[in-house]
Amino acid sequence: MPTHITLHVGGDVTSQRRLDDAPFLSQINDSEPPSRSACPDDATQQCEWWQLLAPGERPYRWTSGDTLATIPGIGGGPYAVEIAARGQPGDAPTPSDWQIGTSLSISVELPPSQMRRYRILAPTDPSGDLHISMRTQPLDAPGDPRELGFVLYELRAAQTGGGPRAPAWPQIGWMALAIAAAYATQRALSVGPRLSAALVIAMGVALAIALALARPEITIFTPTLAGMGLASVLIAAVAWAATHRLGTSTPFARQVIALTLLALALRVGGMFHPHAIYSDSRFHANKLYTLSLGYVYQLAGLPSETGGGQAPYPTGAYMLLLPGQLLLDGDQRVALVQVGTALLDSLLVPMISLLIVRAGLGRRAALLGAACYLLPITALESFAIGELANIGGQSIAMGFVALLAGGRWQVTGGRWQIAALATAALAAGLLAHSGVTLSLGAFTAAAWLITLTQHILRRRSPTPNPQPPTPNPWLLTIIAAAALSIALLIYYSAPIYMENILGRVGGAGEGNSGPRTGLSPLTIIGETGAGVLGLIPPRARPHALPPLLGTLALGGLGLLWARRREQPAAAGLRITLAALWLGALITQAILLVADQGVRWSLFLYPALCLSAGPLLDALYRRGRAGKTVALAALGSTFAYGMLIWIVQIRDYLHT
Repeated sequence: MPTHITLHVGGDVTSQRRLDDAPFLSQINDSEPPSRSACPDDATQQCEWWQLLAPGERPYRWTSGDTLATIPGIGGGPYAVEIAARGQPGDAPTPSDWQIGTSLSISVELPPSQMRRYRILAPTDPSGDLHISMRTQPLDAPGDPRELGFVLYELRAAQTGGGPRAPAWPQIGWMALAIAAAYATQRALSVGPRLSAALVIAMGVALAIALALARPEITIFTPTLAGMGLASVLIAAVAWAATHRLGTSTPFARQVIALTLLALALRVGGMFHPHAIYSDSRFHANKLYTLSLGYVYQLAGLPSETGGGQAPYPTGAYMLLLPGQLLLDGDQRVALVQVGTALLDSLLVPMISLLIVRAGLGRRAALLGAACYLLPITALESFAIGELANIGGQSIAMGFVALLAGGRWQVTGGRWQIAALATAALAAGLLAHSGVTLSLGAFTAAAWLITLTQHILRRRSPTPNPQPPTPNPWLLTIIAAAALSIALLIYYSAPIYMENILGRVGGAGEGNSGPRTGLSPLTIIGETGAGVLGLIPPRARPHALPPLLGTLALGGLGLLWARRREQPAAAGLRITLAALWLGALITQAILLVADQGVRWSLFLYPALCLSAGPLLDALYRRGRAGKTVALAALGSTFAYGMLIWIVQIRDYLHT
C-alpha cells in the first residue's frame, strides 16, 4: 500500500486523541489547549481539551526556534508533504526557513491571523528518512518563558505514485538484526530448529505486513526492537551457561526460560513503543521515588465509582523495584517500573510450568500451560492503562498460591518451615495492593473451607485416606492469622491509615453519586460464567477473555478430577485450583451490594492456564489430529492476545 501519514499536531478532535504526533516532532512546545482546564462557560467545572475549543478552532503546538519533524524509514523517492500553519500574532507575516532533507530549502511567510496550507514535493535523504527542519525567529513574548516560533496545526506526507515502495535500508537492517537475534535466542535455549525457523518466519511475515500497512508506526520502533533482540541474546547466553549442568532437565529448564523471555519481550515491547504513552506509569514512578525518600506509608485517590477519596496504597511492589532506583537516574524511573512490573508478571510463566511438573503432569503439559500465559488479556489491559501496581501485587500474591499448590506439606519434618515461608508470602501478598488483598483473602478463605471439608470427610471415612499434600485447616488458620497480624501490626495500623479508615467510615455515604443497588445472584453468576467462556468482557473490562481458554480450563479441571486416583501428586494443584475458582466467586459477591467488584479475571487467569495445560497435552498425545487441535487452540489464544495488545497500544486514549 502507498505510504502515508497524517500528524494531527496538538490532537485529533474527531478521535479525541493527542500525543500521537510526539514521536515524530522534536524541539517543539506542548499541545494546546491544555489537557484539562476550567470550562469556558462555567469556571467551576473542568473540561477536556477538545471541549475547550471554540467552534472552528483546532488544537495546535507552538514550534520553537528550530523544530524538527522526522518520519524515519519511509523509503526513497519524493513525497507530497502538506503543512498547515499560522504565524506569530501581530500585523506582519512571520518568516520561516524550512530545510527538507539535504537538497531542498525554502522560505515561507506565515500569515498572522489565519491558517495556511503549504504543499511541497519533498525528497527523502539517502537513508530513506524524511526530515523537515523549521527555523523561525522566536516571538518576543514578555512573561512567557517558552521559545515560540509559529503555530503548527497539521503535517501530512504521502507517497507519490500508487506502486509499492521498498523500505529504507536501515529499517531492513534493524529488522534483520531483530530476527537473527530471535533465532539465536531460541536455539541457545533448546528450542527445536523447526519451531525456531517457523517462529522467525512468522516474525518476518508479521513485520513485512506491518511495513506495508503502517510503515511510520513500525519504523519509529525498529531500533528499539533490535535492541531488545540483542538484550535477549545476552540473557539467553547467561541462561545457557547457568543451566548446562542440570543434566536431563537442561532442555526443559531452557525452554521455560525461553517462554519467560518471550513473555517479557512482548510486554516490554508493547510498553516501549513510542505511542504507548500512559500517565499512570509516571504516577507509579513518582510513588517509587516517594518510597525511596522514606515514605513507606502512602495514600492514593480512588476513582469515584469505588467511593472516591484517599485510601491506603500499599507499596509492596515498589519495594521489590527499590534497588533499581539506586542504579538509575530520574529520567529512567518510568522505564524501571514498566520493565520491573513486566518481569514480575512474566515470572508467572515459570511458576505455572513448575507447578504442573511438580504435580506429575509432564513437561509438555507444563510448557503448553505456561505458553497460555504469554499474552494474558487481563494483564495486558492493566499494562495498557498503567495499572502496574495491580500486576505487581498479583505477582507477589501468587507466591503464596504456589506454596499452597506445590509445597511438601505432608512431610512432617519440613512442614513448619514451609508454614513459616507461607506466612511470609501471604503477609507480603496482603501488603501488595488493596485489590489484590481482597482476592488473596478470598482465596485463603476458600482454601480453608476446602481443607476443612476434606479433613471432616477423611475423619468420617471408614477407610483411612492419606494426608493430602496441602496444609490441614488448623495449620492454615495459624498461617492466615499470623500473616494478617503481621500486615496489621507493621503496616495497616499506622496512624496515617487508621485516621484515613476512621474518616472514611465516619463519612460513609457522603459524596457518592447515588445509591448502589448491586446485582442479583443470578446476574452475577451469569455474567461471571459468560466472562470465563469469553462470551462477554468481565465487568469493567474492555475485552473478553480468549474464546477457547475458558473452555480449555474447564475441560482441564474435569480431566484433573477424572484422573484424581491416577495422579495423587496433583492433589495439591487440584485443591489450589478449586480454591482459586471458589475465591473468584466469593469476591464476585461484592457485586450484591456494590456497582464495581475486584478484578477477578486478573487473579483467575493463571488458574485458567494451569488447568488448560494438561488438557492441551492430552489432546496433543492423540495423533496428528489431536496435535493439530492443541496447537491451533494455543495459537488462537496467542493470536487473540497479540491482536488485543496491538489494538490497545494503537487505540488507547492519549489525552
